[in-house]
Amino acid sequence: MSLGGNIFSSMGSESSEPDYSTDMQKTLLTIKGDSAKIEGKLIISKSIEIDCEIHGELVVDGQLIIQQSGYVNADVKTIDATVNGVYEGNMEATGNVQITQNGKVNGNIKTDSLIIEKGGVFSGNVTRISNVAYEKKNELESEIEKELEVIEEVKYKEEKAEEIKVEEPGEAAEEKDEDTLEL
Repeated sequence: MSLGGNIFSSMGSESSEPDYSTDMQKTLLTIKGDSAKIEGKLIISKSIEIDCEIHGELVVDGQLIIQQSGYVNADVKTIDATVNGVYEGNMEATGNVQITQNGKVNGNIKTDSLIIEKGGVFSGNVTRISNVAYEKKNELESEIEKELEVIEEVKYKEEKAEEIKVEEPGEAAEEKDEDTLEL
């Protein structure tokens, strides 16, 4: 793996050492490098800004930013995502996904908010996260309704069976008398 020098830096820091002195930073990690290529699974507790090539899987507990020269081929779970470069894969974002005028996305996205700026390219499928939950809820409600219909039908049959058993024998005899003719 060629890292092309020091590719890890903190946002806004000019030195080679990250500056962790403030919690107000938006980006925890920036990955840069003309020939930098990373493969594997990255789990980021805040946000990440990518300006290199990444393959594998990304789990980001904040914002994913793919810079203009960044290329990501990975399955991603994040809160928000901004694509200025190229993204390929399956993405699930609970917040917003924005494809800028220079961004190119080829893959499937699950989100509640997708913004594609003029010039941005998207090829794939979009699924609304809330619709997925809504569809599952409707399927569950439908199954419950079917179960209730079966239960009501069984109760109805049981009630009819009870009515037949409860019928008094004297009434049945009177009916027989009415049905027969005496000569």
